[in-house]
Amino acid sequence: MIRLIILLSLFLCQCTPAQQSLRGNTKIESFSKAKKHIYRLFSKRSATFYCGCTYSGRVVDHASCNYQVRKNAKRAGRTEIEHVVPAHAFGQSFKAWRRGDSKCKRKDGRLFKGRKCLRMVSRRFRLMEADLFNLQPSVGEVNGDRSNYSVAMIPGEKRHYGGCDVEIFNRKIEPRPAIRGDIARSYFYMAWAYPGTGIISKKNRPLLMQWDRQDPVSPWEFERVRQIESLQGNKNPFVGAVGTSGSRPSDP
Repeated sequence: MIRLIILLSLFLCQCTPAQQSLRGNTKIESFSKAKKHIYRLFSKRSATFYCGCTYSGRVVDHASCNYQVRKNAKRAGRTEIEHVVPAHAFGQSFKAWRRGDSKCKRKDGRLFKGRKCLRMVSRRFRLMEADLFNLQPSVGEVNGDRSNYSVAMIPGEKRHYGGCDVEIFNRKIEPRPAIRGDIARSYFYMAWAYPGTGIISKKNRPLLMQWDRQDPVSPWEFERVRQIESLQGNKNPFVGAVGTSGSRPSDP
């Protein structure tokens, strides 16, 4: 019960803009640069997040994880950098994503909206999009199929990628048990670092808390987070010691 109260207080916290800006990424302002950082970070552990496939350069070794191409062989053969919390999940809280902005004009004078517009007009979004704590390497086909779908438990075993234990069905994604805690803590971090963006819904909160408990911090998750903290310059308080489910910071 105490754990639940602390988590709820984090998500309901009303923070000043100054407090908000100090929590998250303040250094990396380009998604393209962030992707390069992730590849360097994974240079000694070249394994994709959802499937655990090894890769060399950016070429996926399908045999290493018994991966079977579902439909798109080109994307299945390469790695891509995935947002664990989809950009849509936090981007849609910005007006420019939903409605566009006067600065977002095509050559014919028509306005456009969405991610491209938001990148142009919002530094906060660019920092969120490039936050290394929320980025993981993925098989490109899985990244494309996942789209902006939220996490869930899907009845049955509706697998489409051979030995890769990820299920994507009815606009939901169910990851393998070994990374469910990593995903939960990514959601917790993003909701804490960038409050007011509606990242965690009331419906998904109990599931994420369950995953956090069931899949404690692994040695690699701990090492990855510590390296990102050193590189990006801010803390992720949701990843504590190995074998735990993370510490919980107090409200500012």
